[in-house]
Amino acid sequence: MLQVAFALLLIYRPTSHVDLSKLAPEASDAIRTQQERATTEASDWHQLGILYHAHGLENDAIEAYRYSLDLSPNPKASYLLAVALARTGVYEKAIQVAANVDNYLPALWQQGYWYLDLGKSDKAAQQFTAAIKVDKNCVAAIIGLARVHLSTNEPQKAITVLEDIVARGGEHPYLTFLLGTAHRRASNHSIASKLLAAPVNGPPKWDDPWVTEMLSHTKGYAADLARATACIDSGNPSEALKKFGSLAKRYPKDPAVLNNYATLYLKLGQLNKAEDILKQSIRWSPTYAPSQLTMAFIMQTSGKLDIAIAYAKKAIEYQPAMSDAHSLVGELSFQSGDMQNAEKYFAKAIELGDSDILIREMYGMVLLNLGKTTQALHQFNLVLQISKKRTPSISGKAIATALLGNPDAALQILAQAKTNYPNDSSLERAWQSVLQIKGRQ
Repeated sequence: MLQVAFALLLIYRPTSHVDLSKLAPEASDAIRTQQERATTEASDWHQLGILYHAHGLENDAIEAYRYSLDLSPNPKASYLLAVALARTGVYEKAIQVAANVDNYLPALWQQGYWYLDLGKSDKAAQQFTAAIKVDKNCVAAIIGLARVHLSTNEPQKAITVLEDIVARGGEHPYLTFLLGTAHRRASNHSIASKLLAAPVNGPPKWDDPWVTEMLSHTKGYAADLARATACIDSGNPSEALKKFGSLAKRYPKDPAVLNNYATLYLKLGQLNKAEDILKQSIRWSPTYAPSQLTMAFIMQTSGKLDIAIAYAKKAIEYQPAMSDAHSLVGELSFQSGDMQNAEKYFAKAIELGDSDILIREMYGMVLLNLGKTTQALHQFNLVLQISKKRTPSISGKAIATALLGNPDAALQILAQAKTNYPNDSSLERAWQSVLQIKGRQ
């Protein structure tokens, strides 16, 4: 009987005839090596599934994960099997598999998103709520719940959920997009039109350690660059330095590698090192706009505002739609007291989709300085519609209101704000300014 069982096991073992022709050589070599190792050990099949999965071979990954689970149950393999099934569109089966994964938070909210894709809002809400009970700060689940409210035509509930994230410091183009969508469905069209003007590339990458670990097995240049960049984003500069140092040796003239390498040194405050790397990169690739912009940031940090503006304008010359470069020129012009150029570049940055409320807030300050009080008031109101706690915008709104002939209303705005935010310096300065304006009137 044992011999028969073993024979059956061999019959149903996944095939090793997988098309690897479109993969990087490093990737296909790693997969072939693992294929040779995978015999009767569950861990070897699990690892093979991960390699398939990391390189977009979902169907082959599904077979390997299933075979691994037949040999030995493993919650991580079950979850990754569910993710692979979902990527192929088999959501019902993905949910069924993920439902059996215990004590892993992403398994809860992922099911919620899959239920949303199936149009089952009630079940999606149950999954998101379950995830929030485990972790009240689970942003993936909170955003998911907001999407449920949108799908069930309850925009005000979605606005409440999303504005709470913003108030706690949340910022992402996708968040702005959802908030704009909610306001549009609530018939708040003026707010919605501004929020929805910003471009959006989709939701952020949610915290999912098992998927992140799986993706870390991706091989090739793009994967190496992504992993090195991820180290910067995750706040691991020492590891990022090692990875970018290695990449810079392998790709010594690649502008993306060198720009990220320099950005890392900029974040670490090593300005001379960052500048040296970028000078070399710009010499080889002078029209690569991100390098020009990073050099502008280095010059700004060094206090060389005129040179910073020149580099940022070079970035705009090579990539006219780069909103970050327009924002930086606006900010530097504001710092230099050049209000005319600050107005011009802030307006263009917002037109190009810069959704940073700090940029809009500075734009309001510039308009206030230029005597364009009504326009300034509009900008401050837009900021406060997105984030009600921005005291600089509250201050700007109060001063604009006073300049437009209603200092008493301005003082009421500030009095309420000072109650909510005592000892805030911007509110104190605004209070004195409004009193002076009232005295002159």
